[in-house]
Amino acid sequence: MAQHDFNIANASFPTVRADINNVLTAINTTQLGTSAPSTATQGTLWIDSATSGVLKLKLNDGTNNIELLQINISTNAVTSTMSVTGTIAETDPNALPLAIALG
Repeated sequence: MAQHDFNIANASFPTVRADINNVLTAINTTQLGTSAPSTATQGTLWIDSATSGVLKLKLNDGTNNIELLQINISTNAVTSTMSVTGTIAETDPNALPLAIALG
């Protein structure tokens, strides 16, 4: 588990350096853990690793942790149960086309 409170407390140099390395690891792993980071606030992205073989990307909306998608780490299949209201459009002329198979 690589989660951090993002608070670097005043301490001796080796302790501060270790704390900085720990926060960078948490950033690098998107706060990977089996539960939400204790300091999760609105806008916090984190990866839930509680389900064996599945990583779940979640977003804290200020109250709840909303699951955005799941990745099966054996097959690399990405799934989501989210629904979209409205229109999804790409207006960047330099963007690469994206095809999503729904089935």
